[in-house]
Amino acid sequence: MKPSIGHVIHSVLAATAAGALAGPYSLALNDPLSATDAPVPGFTGPHGIGKARVLIAFDANEQPIYQNPDNHVHPLFFAWAETVGEYQRSDTSTPFNDPALALGPVTGDVFDVVALGELNATAIASGHPPGSITLELARPVRNLSGADFVIFENGVIAQTNYGGAGVGGIFGELAHVEVSADGINFVRFPSRSLTPSAVGGYGSIDPTNVRNLAGKHVNGYGESWGTPFDLTEVGLSEIRHVRLIDVPGDGSFTDSTGNPIRDPWVTFGSGGFDLEAVGAISSPMTYAEWPQLEALDTGDRDAMDDPDGDGACNLLEYAAATLPWKPDPSAPSVSIVDGKPAITFIRDERLTDLVIEVQSSPSMEEGTWITLATSTAGAAFLPAPGKSPAISEVSASDVASVGVIRRTTVRDNEASSGRGFLRVMITRFSVPTP
Repeated sequence: MKPSIGHVIHSVLAATAAGALAGPYSLALNDPLSATDAPVPGFTGPHGIGKARVLIAFDANEQPIYQNPDNHVHPLFFAWAETVGEYQRSDTSTPFNDPALALGPVTGDVFDVVALGELNATAIASGHPPGSITLELARPVRNLSGADFVIFENGVIAQTNYGGAGVGGIFGELAHVEVSADGINFVRFPSRSLTPSAVGGYGSIDPTNVRNLAGKHVNGYGESWGTPFDLTEVGLSEIRHVRLIDVPGDGSFTDSTGNPIRDPWVTFGSGGFDLEAVGAISSPMTYAEWPQLEALDTGDRDAMDDPDGDGACNLLEYAAATLPWKPDPSAPSVSIVDGKPAITFIRDERLTDLVIEVQSSPSMEEGTWITLATSTAGAAFLPAPGKSPAISEVSASDVASVGVIRRTTVRDNEASSGRGFLRVMITRFSVPTP
């Protein structure tokens, strides 16, 4: 196979230690504890995490009927692909060839996709390039804690045995993922494929054999899970562009270590990788840009408003990554750790317009509060000058691959006894427009 000239010039294959991780990797859905690539849910709500709100029919009054009607797109996502830079389908089939269907939020709809096309044996032998699509995200994506963006294909769990992993495997078509800051120079994520033999035209693969290839997670028929990608693995601090390159799964295309990549091949119609959405997690944000404000009436969007009546104003909800339209307060908790008072709270490291201070006082009297530690513009907490608190920060997410929501604990090592008072002070400041 001969890649297209554009890919030769502008693509750099990243080789990192993470790319050499041995399997098994994550399951196709609902595998939050996977240490390598835990799938990220596209939806959440009362019907369960990862359960997509999908239009399934209209009633007698032509009103829509939804599966999982009270769920919503996961608020973890701060931006989505909004522009198609280039789309090159590799075959001449006409269904599912509208690249605009890859833009905007995830839907969980298996038909809301653009196909990259399939190469048959003759096309592969002649060096015809596989299909590809390049998208620009609405906001920059930075290299923060954990997964920075997520790709959704329309993979589904196999219900019949047509080969490969058989019933229970995922019928999902795979693609290489490349990223770029400038839209010219792209870096490819290191990938692994350990599928031992040919899958067949409509067989399935075992997702625990695949890593860093888009398409290994389920996103259809009521389930919505995407594949996470962490910019640490390609050594970039920020990107704006994502390119997907289909992998014809006959085994002649390889992963970053030279293993053959196998997936359902040959497929037709919506052949090859089917892209549904690209969602950004690690996009910098200010309060005025916070997507959750769009769900509020315009009169309820002030920072000090509390439209859901849960006792936390919008600014506190913003800082703690909770929802201003759903009663879900997340107040700090206090405890005694090794004989010293400590305070624990949730914060979002993507917020660029906040200063968060942990302060202590022996009495709560005005003028007695002293700052122990500070985080500015989402950065890690640091001790205040002359102070030596114990600071601990870990991921607060239920999904192991996600790390931008942090659980922070600050212990006042200078308290004279187990008695003391601690508080979290949040200040919003103006961020200059780029």
